Order: sequence, then structure tokens, then C-alpha cells
Amino acid sequence: MNRHPWLLVAASVLVTLGLVHTMGCGATRSARSLAAEKVYVAPGELDKYYGFLSGGQSGSVFVIGVPSGRLIREIPIFEPRAAYGYAVHENDPRRQLLLATGALWGDTHHPMLSETKGIPDGKYLFINDLANARVARVRLDYFEADRIVKIPNLQGAHGIAVVSPDTHLLVVNGEFEQPTDGLVTNPAPYTSVVAFLDPESMEVKFQVRVDGNLDIADTSKDGRYSFSTVYNLEQGRDMGSMIQYDRDAVAAIDIPAAEKAVAAGKGHVRNGVPILDPAENPGVLTLIPVPKNPHGVNVTPDGRYVIAAGKLSPTVTIIDAHTLKIVAEPEVGLGPLHTTFDDRGNAFTSLFLDSQVVKWNIDKAVKGASDYIVDRINVHYNIGHLQAVGGDTMHPYGDYLLALNKLSKDQYLPVGPDMPENQELIDISGEKMKMLASFPTPPEPHDATFVPAALLKTITKQTYAPADDAVKAGQEKVVRTGPHAVTVDMTLIRSAYTPDSFQVKEGDQVTLRVTNVETIRDMIHGFALPDHNLNIALPPGYTKTITFDAGKPGVYWYYCTNFCSALHLEMRGRMLVQPKDSTVVLTDWHAAENVKGQTVPGVPSTGANK
Repeated sequence: MNRHPWLLVAASVLVTLGLVHTMGCGATRSARSLAAEKVYVAPGELDKYYGFLSGGQSGSVFVIGVPSGRLIREIPIFEPRAAYGYAVHENDPRRQLLLATGALWGDTHHPMLSETKGIPDGKYLFINDLANARVARVRLDYFEADRIVKIPNLQGAHGIAVVSPDTHLLVVNGEFEQPTDGLVTNPAPYTSVVAFLDPESMEVKFQVRVDGNLDIADTSKDGRYSFSTVYNLEQGRDMGSMIQYDRDAVAAIDIPAAEKAVAAGKGHVRNGVPILDPAENPGVLTLIPVPKNPHGVNVTPDGRYVIAAGKLSPTVTIIDAHTLKIVAEPEVGLGPLHTTFDDRGNAFTSLFLDSQVVKWNIDKAVKGASDYIVDRINVHYNIGHLQAVGGDTMHPYGDYLLALNKLSKDQYLPVGPDMPENQELIDISGEKMKMLASFPTPPEPHDATFVPAALLKTITKQTYAPADDAVKAGQEKVVRTGPHAVTVDMTLIRSAYTPDSFQVKEGDQVTLRVTNVETIRDMIHGFALPDHNLNIALPPGYTKTITFDAGKPGVYWYYCTNFCSALHLEMRGRMLVQPKDSTVVLTDWHAAENVKGQTVPGVPSTGANK
């Protein structure tokens, strides 16, 4: 029987489609396998990079591994965090610092690494608090914040940047305009300031006035200029009055010129900080016109160009970083927000409305070539920031790019109305971009930066060197230092508190100085005291001092919150609070004694002092 060739072809197609439906597309499966293999980090193996993601309204920094996307650590900074015993108790100095500088919450946006010779040096990570005009410095040897400062004369600490190549200064944009003297009665136009801080002392050295709202910041690679996108040059107070002009600007501040003017006493000092008025100091500030409402501003790794993203325009503006002249304004797509770079002369711009990353060649765009667009890749939904590994430094790595998407619809199991954020990892090592993986994070990362794991390997410490106030094993004591004051020097080691019990009286102020005397890594102990809102986490070698009220008469068991051994549940002790009129005197650790040889008014001496 004769069979027509087209019948054989049709039958073959139907069989093939049936197999694809049953088994899945072989090519797709192969591509997925290759992508999975590229991000897979086997148990016991380590990621190639650390990624630092701003935590948004969590007030923290999320630390992920790249390429795995695994959440490794959360660094609490502007918000109390019980998991780390951070700023929980009312008298914790860190909590008091947060209250003194603003609030017990923050809104972190832009993590920025300290640099030496234009690349991360592993010393510091800086992070802003948009809500409370604060900036924090994180030590990367211990992954903890060591300084938090409030910036005067500024509201809305938004974009930040380090002055390359050697972190000469830290730049912080003030987004929200205020009256020039900070007083509501001032009828003059509002203004913003760019603050410049010393990265070591964290002292604000000077500020420069800029009219309009300051958004994102970056700096030239030679330390000459800071660049900030500026919207609302109209200086309007509502949306209608903010969009009257057809152009806004990139503000370029000549840093050496500003420093020279400050040294000459040309700044108006307010709240202890000299503020330079550009009208009185020609050459300090240059406004470069760009399309309305620009957002991101990023300097190319070679330092030649500044890229400003249009946001409301489908273009980016390319500015010569030395002459401050516009050299090109190529069209890239709808809703361009931020740009990052690889090591081969390409730029990658996030497109919020298109939900894409577009890859384009910088030199071709400057020359006006028609083929400057290299590639496009769809991301899940409404991308905001993006960052290539090393793309914010002078030496990008050119392998991975992280897309930080604003929404995660249908990406993960539903968890109620408050969905996680969605990050997507993209391979940029070839001509074409390839999607590798997506992973969720708590809300809400805005931006990210990366550092090679090899760099921090020799820097990051996993035990603390005991401080001068550390309590040494064998020197634990309980001492009454006043009629209503007791000091407890305590040590922690696996399964044991020393002392494992102490006595105070109702109305006492108890000062607890406690040291984890472990010497091996990962042996973290906790000290939790019920009904006293007291929770401390102590890594090996760490000492913590905190003062609290003894509270009502009773027996209060303190216990270890971090699992540490087979006898973890047995690691506990008692604080006995006697009524204030009690005459019971206990011995050994149960007595709150005077310092030997010292007479404390109102405190009867006992035999233990003789």
C-alpha cells in the first residue's frame, strides 16, 4: 500500500509531540540541567562570591552565596533582632544608639564596599537608612555594624557611594528637600544636600547644597567628581508641580574644589557642618541636563563615562566623566532604571516596564552604530536594581548578574498577601545572557554588591579576640557595689554558666558582664532571662555588658538559646530576687558581696569580704 510522504511527516510530528508532552523537551531539559549545574554548590563546598543585599524595611543586610543564592546570614543594623540578641533589651547600648539616632527601624537601600585601588578591600560595607538620615558601617572581619551615625541637615539618606579609588570619602545623598535653615517658617525654596563623610571617623566633613531631590549616587574613578541624579528641579511640593519641566539633571560635584572651599572657610556652618552654597562657590557644582525624572547613575569601570538612566524616557544618557559633556543618548527600552557592567565593554540596564535586562555595547552606542544592542533577556516581573559581580568597581568579573525584581507573582508557593521578593541570577559570560536560577528573599532588597569569597577568607574572623573587659575563667564573681547595685561577672562554656546561680534584691540594678570563653568557632552561646526582656547572643570570645532591673521577687531561670552540646537543655542557672526587706544571707555564689576591702554605705559587710 502506497503512503504519501506528507502523511509520514504528519505521523512523525505527532509522535514527536507526544514524546515531548510525555518526557518534556530534550533541549529545554538539557538547558535546565546546565543551568542547575552552574549554580549547584554541593554540601561541603563553598560559593565563589559573597552577595550583600540591602534589606529594605527590615533594616538589615542579607548575605547570600553566589552562585547558589543561599541565604547565609542576616546582619541586623537598624532594627532589633532577637535571633542575634541584637538591641533587644531596653538598656542595650546598641538599642540606645538606635533610639538616639532615629528609631528602632530603618530602610536600607544601597550597600557599598570600601575600596583600595578601585576594587573591594574587604574592610567595610556601608549601608544607608533612608527613613532616618543615617548611615552605618559594617566591619567585614566580624560581619557586624560598628558605627551608626545620623547625618545633620539632611532628610532621606538615599543614594550612597565611596569616592574611588581608595575610599577617600563616603557620599550620601539627601533626597527630601528642606528649608535652607531647617525651619518651617522659612519662606525660601527648599533645598537638598549631598553629605561627604570620613570613612574612618564617620564624621560629616562637609555638605553641598543642590536644588531638587537627590536620588542615586556614584563617583568618578579618579576621585574628582561625585555624581547624583536629581529630579524635581522645579522644587515642587506635590506631584503636579514636580513635573512641569521637560528635563532634570545629573549633579556633578567637584570634590577637590569643594574641599578647597571648605578649607578656606566658605561654608555656612549649621549643626556643626559646613554647607557650601554653589551660588557662592562657582565650579563646585555642575548640573548636566538629562531626561525628566532620571533614576540610576553609574560610572563605567574604565572611568570614561557616566550613565544616567531615563526612567520616564526609553533612553540612557552617556556623559563624558572628565568634560561633563553629553556624548550620546541611546534608546534601550521602556523604564530604564539602573546600569551595571561586564569586563568586555558592555553595559546592562534594567527595564522596569519591559521587565527585561538589556545588554548593550558602550563604544558602539557612543559612536552611533546601529547595532549597539547586543541582547535582551526577560526577567520575572518589574526589575528594579541589577548588579553584575564587580560591576560597580574598576574590575568587573563578567560572569554573573543579579536581577532584583520588585514582584514575585506566581514564582513561589503562596504565603498570603505578603509575598517574598524575587531575585534572578543571570549568566553574562557569553554573548547571550542565560537565566540560571531564581530565589526568594524577605522584603525588600533594593540593591546588591559582591565580593570574592577568596578575598574575605583571610579577613573574616570566626572567634573574637577577648577584649580588655572580658571575664576570665576562674575570675567570675558577684559583687554588691552599692545599696541597690550588683555586678555579676559571668562566663559561658559548653553546658555551664559560672556562676550558675546568684542572688539580688527587689529594687536592685544588676550589671551583667558575661564572656563566652570558648576558643573554637561556631560555639555560640546565649543568655536569655525570662520576664526581663533580656536576650544576648555571644560568639566565642565575645563579651557583653548590660544593666537591667532585678524585677519582682522570685526565681528566674536563665538559659542558653543557642544549641551547643548534648547537655544544652541542662545549661541553665538561677537569678534569685529576694524581697527588699529580706534578711536572708546566702553563701558562695548566692551572696551579693561587697568588693573586698571596700565599705559601701548602707551595705552590711559579711565574712566573705574579710
